[in-house]
Amino acid sequence: MVKLAEIIKLIESKFPPEYAEDFDNIGLLVGRRDREITKVLLCLDANKNVVKEAIEKGAELIITHHPVIFNPIKCINDDTDSGEMLVSAIENGISIYSAHTNLDSAPNGLTDTVCQMLDLSPISNLEGNLGRLCKAEKGTCAKSLCERIKKEFGIEKLFSTFEKDKEIKTVAVCNGGGGGELVDIAKSLGADVYISGDLKHHELSALKTNDKTEFIEMRHFDSEKIAPYIIKEALLKSFGKNIELIVSKAEEAPLLDTDKIL
Repeated sequence: MVKLAEIIKLIESKFPPEYAEDFDNIGLLVGRRDREITKVLLCLDANKNVVKEAIEKGAELIITHHPVIFNPIKCINDDTDSGEMLVSAIENGISIYSAHTNLDSAPNGLTDTVCQMLDLSPISNLEGNLGRLCKAEKGTCAKSLCERIKKEFGIEKLFSTFEKDKEIKTVAVCNGGGGGELVDIAKSLGADVYISGDLKHHELSALKTNDKTEFIEMRHFDSEKIAPYIIKEALLKSFGKNIELIVSKAEEAPLLDTDKIL
């Protein structure tokens, strides 16, 4: 068996905490470091269904991408869904560890993996450690880029500011929520297209009226759903024979395609 402290050491050697943003809350959020671990459940977000899945499968550890505790909390009880989730995890001896913006930004982490999947070659970061400005393969056009995103991430629909097909030479990428000043940075760097999600209305409008930088929206969930598999691969190399690694089947995108249910 493997101690939780050993798992944490391995994750933080691959995706060092210093790559995390100041606002983030990464690391061991629930549990004891000396706990012995035989099964790990990996997910993007921990919720009541994921904790229930962990209980049913006998996992002693849940590793998430998004932190289960982000804003300050004053109590942990069953009055709220998040409180109920934490109470249930604690009562069943389940630890929870989160690797968030450190997993995003570290070399060979989530952002670099997204770029690799889209055949994009990083040139520089967008801001600090966040995001990447990339060179696209010769012959890349708006249509081929959108088709590759759909294929690699299993997406049926994308939204974009493109009004016609055009050649793509440089691409800015920020998985998850890439709003705020990153929009302006992508524009200032002269990116032909910015791939991200969760933009506010005025940020999207600014890109729509920009002469240079177009926008392709991936849902936050779709751009980060590979995170559990990146962590799984890292753990397999060191602990594969000693722990069972399970990617959660209980979570799904918060927003679903209504065409599938109507």
